[in-house]
Amino acid sequence: MEDEATTPAPTPLRTSDKKVVNKAIYSLVVILLLAGIGGGVYWFTRPSPESTQVLGTESVITPTPEPSPTPEPSATPTPTIKPTPKATSTPKPTSAPSATPTPTVTSQTVSVTSTAGLDGWRASNGGYNNTWYLQAGRNATLTERIFISFDLSSLPSSATVDQATLRLYQAQVEGTPYSGNTLIVDHIDFGTDLPSAPYDGTALSSNIGPLTSNAVVEWKDLIVTNQVKADKTASRTRSQFRIRFTTEATGADAWARFESADNYLNTGNLPQLVIKYH
Repeated sequence: MEDEATTPAPTPLRTSDKKVVNKAIYSLVVILLLAGIGGGVYWFTRPSPESTQVLGTESVITPTPEPSPTPEPSATPTPTIKPTPKATSTPKPTSAPSATPTPTVTSQTVSVTSTAGLDGWRASNGGYNNTWYLQAGRNATLTERIFISFDLSSLPSSATVDQATLRLYQAQVEGTPYSGNTLIVDHIDFGTDLPSAPYDGTALSSNIGPLTSNAVVEWKDLIVTNQVKADKTASRTRSQFRIRFTTEATGADAWARFESADNYLNTGNLPQLVIKYH
């Protein structure tokens, strides 16, 4: 039987070796402690990646500047919001309403000749004449007045009288009938018979205006619009007038003679009533 191999017993360390081992362990512990402290310091004091610049293959650690204190933001004043003015539209001029046009009035004119037989003169002594001229004036024994009549039947019944003018043509003057005197006109209604017309009958309207105060041979005119309107309103078929001097007294012959409807003085200027109407 073979002899079993025997394991030699460990050789005990000498005192000097023990000291060497203890020093080595102590040094190792110190190194580990220092490495741990150094690693902790590095960890807590390491620069941020942004502060490390790479130069070639080496890293340059840029020290991190201490942050400056952030100033407290000053309160931003709230801006006063002014209301946006609304755009004012320029008003369009309002056109004035057009006035309703007044219908154009078509005016017409009719010239009426006096009625022969109803124009002439009456004397203060009752005498008359309706076939000669028209005469007003005096002599040593009497005074005379002119009577004249115009037929309105040619005027339409619906007509509105705008103006009416009495026109007599003075053809002769004898003596000085206008010495301090004037021929004036009365509006009368003596009917259809001159011989029976009163010399001094009551007038519809007395002294409606002067016909003339001079001896010039010419047409003598007087506006008689109101009188013709009155006749039309009263449904009278004629407009009649009496012509006399303001002062009537007998004396030396003094006469104013006008053409009649009979054209006795051959002037052709027959008495007229000129009426404008619409």
